[in-house]
Amino acid sequence: METEPKYTVVTFEKEEQTGIVTLNRPDHLNAWTWPLMAEMRHALLRVDNDPGLRAAILTGAGRCFCAGADLSAGGSTFDFSSLPESQREDMLNDPYFLKWSFSLRKPVIVAYNGPAVGVGVTMTLPFDIRIAAESARIGIVFNRRGVLPEIGCAWLLPKIIGLSRAAELMYTGRILSAQEALEYGLVSKVVPDGELMPTAKALAKEIATNCAPVSIALTKKMLYQFLTATDVQELERINNEYFMWAGVQPDAQEGIMSFLEKRAPSWTMKVPGDMPDF
Repeated sequence: METEPKYTVVTFEKEEQTGIVTLNRPDHLNAWTWPLMAEMRHALLRVDNDPGLRAAILTGAGRCFCAGADLSAGGSTFDFSSLPESQREDMLNDPYFLKWSFSLRKPVIVAYNGPAVGVGVTMTLPFDIRIAAESARIGIVFNRRGVLPEIGCAWLLPKIIGLSRAAELMYTGRILSAQEALEYGLVSKVVPDGELMPTAKALAKEIATNCAPVSIALTKKMLYQFLTATDVQELERINNEYFMWAGVQPDAQEGIMSFLEKRAPSWTMKVPGDMPDF
């Protein structure tokens, strides 16, 4: 029997078909550390590898989502010169978080329960849906600290909100209110604080109940695969390959028949377990 992982800076719980991952350093405003990143990745991967779960929610404990990097080391926080050369090379060459995030097969819903700044924002950009409580404040503040936006932010953020707005947010380091983040397109929804988690859970349930998990996984695969595609003919070929495979699977028949019979679908295919070989 598999033992339950012992997390120290995140919590993990299952609610129906959703895995809820909570950043859990409230006394430090959930400031980012390497252990926090490692445990968050582990917990999200648990969701991805559990056939009984259809979506993940990522949120924070206490009054803050994530206050950015832990700056307790002072001015040397971002000084990596003392690291062994091999470790610095690994940091430069490892695709690390961006590519890993895109490889997840299940939707990740980010619920900003309060302020999110610096890496507290950039680490959420590769995830699928971002919603915010009214008390949330969101800022890409790196240039105010004399460092640079990371996790591919300068590539991904313009794709989410457009080049001009991305440049404005990165160049000024301005912190947006939740409503301003909505207007910029950084989040898709703003709700009163007390409605944040019910809204996130309802969204996860809507996905889990109405949509087939394998078709969602393949749709997500295309969404991020096509971000870097330059050959339109090739991406359409991939789209057709996925579509034709899905069309002969049990979930396609179930989706059509449940619609015609005016009943809720009962999906039988699982992720992982029933994904195509390609």
